Amino acid sequence: MRNLFIFILIAGGFIYFSSCSGITVDKEIKINPDDWVMSGGSPEQQHVSKYVLAPPLNLMWDYNIEGGVGPNGITASDAVVFVNALQGELFTFDVKTGGKIGNLKFLGKDCSTAPLITGNDVIVTYAGDKKYSLASYDLTMGKINWRKNYGDIQTSPVLKDNYIYFSGLNGNFYKVDPATGTKIWKLNTKGQVHSTCAIGSGIAVLGNDKGYIIGVDLNIGEEKWKIETGQPVISTPLIYGDHVYLGANDSNYYKISLSDGAIRWKVNLHTKIIGGSAVDPNGNLITGCVDGSIYSLTNALGEFNWKTMTNGTIISSPVISGNYIYVSSYDSFIYSLDLVTGKILWSSMLENKVKTTPVIWRDYLFVAADEIVYCFTNKTIEKSN
Repeated sequence: MRNLFIFILIAGGFIYFSSCSGITVDKEIKINPDDWVMSGGSPEQQHVSKYVLAPPLNLMWDYNIEGGVGPNGITASDAVVFVNALQGELFTFDVKTGGKIGNLKFLGKDCSTAPLITGNDVIVTYAGDKKYSLASYDLTMGKINWRKNYGDIQTSPVLKDNYIYFSGLNGNFYKVDPATGTKIWKLNTKGQVHSTCAIGSGIAVLGNDKGYIIGVDLNIGEEKWKIETGQPVISTPLIYGDHVYLGANDSNYYKISLSDGAIRWKVNLHTKIIGGSAVDPNGNLITGCVDGSIYSLTNALGEFNWKTMTNGTIISSPVISGNYIYVSSYDSFIYSLDLVTGKILWSSMLENKVKTTPVIWRDYLFVAADEIVYCFTNKTIEKSN
């Protein structure tokens, strides 16, 4: 890929060469264990930030990318924010300035997934391109490493033990070598998949549109267990300890044994659950719902700790940062809640409906409202005259 360089942005010890057709950095991005490099922040999809960002927050910068962002479209590492746009582009920004580093325009017609950061390389899944749907891009060389076609993909790639896992609208769940894009195995789930997988203890868990929750053996790619819910399962599972937790379109929120698929409990929340969940330090589960409600449920029995209402649908996942929960809603607000009581501590109204999961990196929170990407911080912002 040829790059036509337009300007140079120097920040955070990096030299970023920005162009309209690529992204190049002058040295390797060094991934910190606390960075948010994939959907859910971890293979287990626990949506827990290692950084404590206390509200209230101030708007630091925003950027209009002229295309919407999906529920899991943002990742961040080493002072760089990565944003996948629904129109098939990947944008990169400098965390502290909001300066655009560059963008890639070859990601089909639908890139509603989270970019996966592996250091030098960013790996993306997408849909709407007849030739390709999975790609690896070298950030230091500014070139494509490889591109493969696994059919249209609307789930985010998850990295575990040097392999990536994702599912396609063709119903297949894949294990792929990230160095080459070569398939290791595939499993046909017999239904379209919009549910990004969670991985733990040699087992991956995902849902499909036929209404099944499926546990898969990572070594051989065979189904270990399956649960029928009767309604599509779009939500991203969360693995915590020996169990998996997720909601479904049947309005139930489930706790399931990871090893054998036995249902430990399920609680009817009387509304569809499309987003993922977060787990707090005490093992309580936090999830948002289509009716705008946010619940905290006990791990042991699924009993209610508290319920908080917003004024819009929630399809994103909540994120825990210390004693705080951050969650976005279709009512155009980003919220911070007290972890113990569910009380709203802070909120900010954005310009559009908010369906994107917040991402926290150090002292910064990133979220998107349709086509606008926002960066908030709890630092004092000096206003220019």
